[in-house]
Amino acid sequence: MGSKTFGVIGLGSVGWAVIHGLSPWYPYAGYDIMGTYSWGNILATDIVFICVSTPSHKNGRLDCSAVYEVLVRLNNDHYTGRIVIKSTLLVGFMDRMVARFPALHLLYMPEFLRERSSFTWFTNPDRLVVSGTDDDVREVLSYFTWVDPHVPILHMSYISAEIGKLAHNAYIATKVSFTNEMEAICSEYGADAYDVMSTIWADRRVHSQEHLTPYLGPYGGKCVPKDTQELLHSGKKRTLLTAVEAVNAQSTAKKAEHKQPALITIIPTHNRPKCLDRALASIREQKKVPDRVYIVIDKDDPSYHAVETIVARSDRCLPSTLLKNIRSHNLSGAVNTALEQASDDFHDANMVFVSILDDDDWWDRSYLANVYKFAQETKADWIISGLIRHSDPLRPGIMQPIPVQITQNMFYVTNPNIQGSNLFVRLSDLINIGGFDEELISTTDRDVCIRLLDAGTVPATLYNHLVHHDADNTRSRLSSAGSEKKSAGLRYFYRKYSSRMNLSERDAFKMRSLDLFHVSISEEI
Repeated sequence: MGSKTFGVIGLGSVGWAVIHGLSPWYPYAGYDIMGTYSWGNILATDIVFICVSTPSHKNGRLDCSAVYEVLVRLNNDHYTGRIVIKSTLLVGFMDRMVARFPALHLLYMPEFLRERSSFTWFTNPDRLVVSGTDDDVREVLSYFTWVDPHVPILHMSYISAEIGKLAHNAYIATKVSFTNEMEAICSEYGADAYDVMSTIWADRRVHSQEHLTPYLGPYGGKCVPKDTQELLHSGKKRTLLTAVEAVNAQSTAKKAEHKQPALITIIPTHNRPKCLDRALASIREQKKVPDRVYIVIDKDDPSYHAVETIVARSDRCLPSTLLKNIRSHNLSGAVNTALEQASDDFHDANMVFVSILDDDDWWDRSYLANVYKFAQETKADWIISGLIRHSDPLRPGIMQPIPVQITQNMFYVTNPNIQGSNLFVRLSDLINIGGFDEELISTTDRDVCIRLLDAGTVPATLYNHLVHHDADNTRSRLSSAGSEKKSAGLRYFYRKYSSRMNLSERDAFKMRSLDLFHVSISEEI
């Protein structure tokens, strides 16, 4: 990972996509007005990307006030790094900002992402458009050396980049309205709209059927309508765009035909009601709320009645179910109890994603929305994302490294920062491997990942640090050094997998068990 750093202001679809693409190469800091993020960390970065929203005014023009407010704040704090604006802008906005803030190094680098595929489109762009001084552009592009060298880099003026971004989405709007107009003509004469459009798709000058497919309805989403409106109202009469808007207004919206996967969350809990309350609060704040939350507890747990009260209160905002653990009285038994219930509640296990949250951990408000979206973008069976480790409640958490590749042997010696709370997996895959191993009292997450890989499932890595892991050693935890449960778990894990380890892996496992957890592992095990 390089010594350069970057910051992202505005943690929406674009902001998290920027982090996903750049964070494997450079350390980062994120900031958003929603959530608990440090502005001071942003000021310490070498380059900052502004990805805040620029919604449409009633008059059709873009509202860039959020961008302006960020620039004022950076200027007042004497930020000296490069500032790259990725938000879509009013025509002429950059020239005004350069004149208004002469001390700032301002660049415009519009983003051309598909809303439903922002992560994968950022890492595989069609082009890089950038405007600014030669020195600033050169420095910013040094952060993108990982991009395929065949991707064109288009260095242009601010005004050209602003109009180019808007023109791109206006062109998409034009294609959609053209298709809807052809669909209407076909309906009038009894022609087959697919046959008609196939004559266009076959032309060598048409590279994609995207936006030229009948019966998809009018254009919509967050960007295409407002960007088209900005061009439409930016000056003199726009004859073509006026027609594009008119066709879109009279086009009938179509109902979505694709069934979306369901999303469930499982929280095993044991005598930690205050921690559970925090975990549930983080779920209530999610941008995407799960379809069902299963809280699982042993019936003889001393906090059972307190947990009942917490779940009843939470059920007003979340679809929650409190389950009594009917299997082994450990984390694996609790998870399997919920998996069994979920199998009854959702008949197509292949269309359900499972998110697990340890009761003493919590999620960033973007976690479920981002991993859910990324799973559908990549078609992966399970997703892992980054952990933020909190070992001292008085200090900020520390971002843990995220593995680039996920293989069985990486779990033999240690845990590569994959735990229940950052594991997002298809329900059918968990069922197919028999759920969690109930003989394992600890080290369960490593075992599940090994068996998922053995079963041929496909993982994918989302480079967003979205999961807060409570590693406070001032209280008793499952992984506390010398704990009986940790000792039993490590010894069982070694018996199960030592035959697959090479000599150096076996020695490293024993040394780590002794040094970190005071557990001696012998070959007789």
